[in-house]
Amino acid sequence: MKAIYSLNKFEIRFLYLIVLMVGLTSTLKAQMPAAITIDPPNATAYDEITLFFDPGLACFENGSLVGSPSLALHSGVKLITGEIWQYIINFDATGANGQATTLMPTGDGRYSITYTPSEYYGFPEGTIVTDICAVFNNGIDWSQDGRDFIPDTQNCMDFFIPLNYQPDNPEFHYHLNMNKLIMDGNFDPSTDLVYVEIEGLVTAPLTDENLDGIYDATIIEGIEVGMTYLYKFRINADQYEDFTREITAVPAVMNVDVWWNNEPIGAMITFIVDMNYQAELGIFNQETDFMDIAGTMNGWGGSTPMESIGPNLYSITLFSEPGIVEYKFRINANWGTSEFPNYGPNRMTWATLNDVTLSHYYDDYNPNTWPATFNVDMNAEIEAGNFNPVNDYLDIAGTMVSWNNSHCVLFDRDWTGEGIYTINLLIDTTNPYIEFKFRINGNWETSEFPSWGPNRFWTVQDTSGGLTNLFECIYNITDVPYAPYVYNVSIAGDPMVGIEISGVYTYFDPNADGEGQTLYQWLRSDNPSGENAGIIDGAIFQNYTIAPEDFGKYLVFQVTPVAITGDPSIGLPVTVVSEMVGTIGIAENGSWDLKISPNPAYELLNIDSRVKLEKAEIYNLFGQILYAVEHMNSQKASISVSGFKTGTYVIKCFDQKGRYTTNTFTKF
Repeated sequence: MKAIYSLNKFEIRFLYLIVLMVGLTSTLKAQMPAAITIDPPNATAYDEITLFFDPGLACFENGSLVGSPSLALHSGVKLITGEIWQYIINFDATGANGQATTLMPTGDGRYSITYTPSEYYGFPEGTIVTDICAVFNNGIDWSQDGRDFIPDTQNCMDFFIPLNYQPDNPEFHYHLNMNKLIMDGNFDPSTDLVYVEIEGLVTAPLTDENLDGIYDATIIEGIEVGMTYLYKFRINADQYEDFTREITAVPAVMNVDVWWNNEPIGAMITFIVDMNYQAELGIFNQETDFMDIAGTMNGWGGSTPMESIGPNLYSITLFSEPGIVEYKFRINANWGTSEFPNYGPNRMTWATLNDVTLSHYYDDYNPNTWPATFNVDMNAEIEAGNFNPVNDYLDIAGTMVSWNNSHCVLFDRDWTGEGIYTINLLIDTTNPYIEFKFRINGNWETSEFPSWGPNRFWTVQDTSGGLTNLFECIYNITDVPYAPYVYNVSIAGDPMVGIEISGVYTYFDPNADGEGQTLYQWLRSDNPSGENAGIIDGAIFQNYTIAPEDFGKYLVFQVTPVAITGDPSIGLPVTVVSEMVGTIGIAENGSWDLKISPNPAYELLNIDSRVKLEKAEIYNLFGQILYAVEHMNSQKASISVSGFKTGTYVIKCFDQKGRYTTNTFTKF
């Protein structure tokens, strides 16, 4: 069987049943709306057409378009498989071919635009399009609009403008996601096989040619249009899904994108919306109104009423597969009373494998806040391979949104592909000074200014006079002058006489100044802590060959970062101590892995060591000891830092042989 690659790994497409005409002719077409005419009348999506729109015969929700100097087309297409509003071209954008969305008056009260749908919408060759989905406006906003009438009513609906189309041969393209079973250890791609059994038709193997956990098969032969087929997926000889699926054949390619047993990888998102200010404005009444949420996680069909968890405060928890989630809150499940009305922007987040809670003010309205926009240029990270726009996300953590639990995600909202990611936040007017960092995938290990690098800071201004708060930056670069620093400092090589060892470190400069002539110095100490170390004459290079006089001693590598340019250009020295020379110890590569989390820390600092610890000490940057604990006899420990002031600290952990290693953390 032919293997097919599915571009959207996390989408589950719902297959719509299409009523097929008895005695199917070579082309099919539904009834044209009264306000629409197309020329030629029997055109397909691959022909050039002139679309005429008469606003005098149209429904409108806000204001009539009659007499407007020009109009704009907001449109997409409907596919033969039933999906509507595909390949959308916004009214304020241009078509895939660069054509404007403008309709000009024809002199008889109508407006027209001439274009070829396949080129304008940019769908692949061979796509079967049955309708153009459309609404019209004045080209500026939605204060005036044009729509179709719902039959036998005075209410409005979107236009569905029928086109002729040539039915194709039916094909079933199966894309089965096995990643959850693989992750859970219940499916081994190297030994297990998976099949699709279509009752009365065929049993066919699915293959993972892209090695991405998506198993594909294409069924072509023997399919009868209009017939409903029952089918199941099977692993090896006899492991079936828990239920039977069905599919009704239409004269086109039908993509089936599903997870085994309909059990996807994902997590729960708790959405909370505060309606108190809407209640004060008289827009919402808790006694008579209710709230719901509609978005990509529920097919934009809306949810059950959200639960009231306090005065004018509502919550709902929904499952989402990983990836982009778009949504809006609505009053009384009505798009006419949704937030950001008249086709305003959707809210967006990124679902991960971890449960998250998102809190919002309806319509982003809170008179006790000032709005602020953050724009981050990620192009350098994309080019370096540190950020993949398809699989990675960018968030912001800081004093204004909680350092660890915010999940405030930035997006390339205009989908320009220019690598600029943005987010709008509401900043409390009583705390306009904020500190923050941007992170890749919500991970401090991949945040900007890594290790103990500086936070960004900004004072947000009063916007009541029309001022706009805009913070723009390049990821991992700041204009605030900082000295370079080093981290991940260690010694590589066995501490044996005659062996050449190397100082290893990572250089970083927040101002993107390149590394200059960084200074190195090797020292010798009688103490495993490296105290009272003496300078080794001439040992000023990154590498050092251990001399006989070093036997029984401890070597100290000191590195002082120096930037090529910038002011300040010299950073603080950082040292690391080797094991005793001439012994084989616990850190054969010259490093002792000490993990601390979370960093920044709030209440508890967790220690995870590769070796059993005897004691731990915490110092401030002046070398004053602030905390000590002994007789730990464990590789793991938790230390309360809730009483520490905000700042940077050094933790020194000793093993049961008296050797130590250090790390730094930030307390917030």
